[in-house]
Amino acid sequence: MRTLPLTALLIALVGCGSPDAPRLETAADSLAFRVTEAAGGLDTWEALPGIAFEWAFVRDSVEVVRNWHVWDKTGDRVRSEFQIGADSVVVAVFSPSAFDPEAPVGQAALNGTVLSGEIATEQLAGAQSRFINDSYWLLAPLKVFDPGVVRAVETRDHVVGLALSFEGVGLTPGDRYWLAVDDGSGATTGWAFVLESGNEGDFVWLDPIDLDTPLGPLSFATEKASRAGGSAILTEPEALLEIDESLFTDLTPRNRPALR
Repeated sequence: MRTLPLTALLIALVGCGSPDAPRLETAADSLAFRVTEAAGGLDTWEALPGIAFEWAFVRDSVEVVRNWHVWDKTGDRVRSEFQIGADSVVVAVFSPSAFDPEAPVGQAALNGTVLSGEIATEQLAGAQSRFINDSYWLLAPLKVFDPGVVRAVETRDHVVGLALSFEGVGLTPGDRYWLAVDDGSGATTGWAFVLESGNEGDFVWLDPIDLDTPLGPLSFATEKASRAGGSAILTEPEALLEIDESLFTDLTPRNRPALR
């Protein structure tokens, strides 16, 4: 992969796109804009009413964890479904924009039975944490202009990348990410990260698919394979043009099929 010349990052884009398009003041802003455009564009993403996706961790070809999220973007609601223990499933419904980890608000059920008190609070907090983690694996190229994100251009192994850090936002603001960017298309081809916990990772992004939306296609990598081998993250999305209300009122687990 060729290194992208710095001058190519400074494309004049003033006046293009919607009035809400991000201001491009640095080379990193311009690279970030190319990343979002390669994923389908921020306008296209904003116009999508909702998205459902599965997140699975696979080790040595065996699925270890699988979560399912339904995000009603228009209604600011998320349904998260995940297994705890050997045979129990938690379903949680909450508002992602108004969620306070210190005082979670929403509903949670265990195997269809609505929870209350500290157990409900614990499961709601767990659901929100999973949703933040899992959605970032899917949506990182569309979140590079989120408030509090600090962007920089960095080159690793002769590949230009978009380095991301955070100013006091998110559950773990000390995390650091580096997105590898294809110099031709602007698509994200992989990422490396160092989390504030000390954990590190380096993954190649594979198997892209396009989802049809009202303003055009959105592109997502459905597999992130560890460069060290042996493990992968699967992120399988589905565009939602209409929202099934029962998903947010009926907390009975849905028997979702395995991803692979």
